[in-house]
Amino acid sequence: MMMLKKKINIRQFLSVGLIYILIAFILTGCELDPEPAQESITDFVSAKAGTVQLYHATADKVVPDEERYQLKQPDNLPAAVEEVIEAMTYDDSISIEKYLVDENNGVTLFMHFADGVTAEARLLNEAAIVKSIEELDINGVGIVLLDDAGNEIERATYTDSSFYYYEQGE
Repeated sequence: MMMLKKKINIRQFLSVGLIYILIAFILTGCELDPEPAQESITDFVSAKAGTVQLYHATADKVVPDEERYQLKQPDNLPAAVEEVIEAMTYDDSISIEKYLVDENNGVTLFMHFADGVTAEARLLNEAAIVKSIEELDINGVGIVLLDDAGNEIERATYTDSSFYYYEQGE
């Protein structure tokens, strides 16, 4: 008699436990074969290989360059900055004359814009450059605008969030 009662209790325990597990599985919405999240090839490579997504300016916004990315050099920030600058696609009316990396990992770019470049085109190209370089984990990008003689016209420091409007494409 005692043995029969224990068997029933164990069976009841197992059936109730199985029901609770099934209910929890159904309520959490778990799938047996979940569909993998769709990622762009560029995002996948960036996440896996330690790469920098490069950006470029269009007529009205800053967009990722889907065809190009640059591998990061983890221990050599000046070389990584140089490689990003060389790999980027930007307007022919823009030239980066030189750059400096300071001890606090801040980058200063010395840039020249050809005559006739609109303020909008200038800002869009600056935004693309800053957004690309910011992926190197630096402490801001200083941009020094130079005239034809190489004299400083303007100086400003930017972060990726400085150009929020230009990413919206309005």
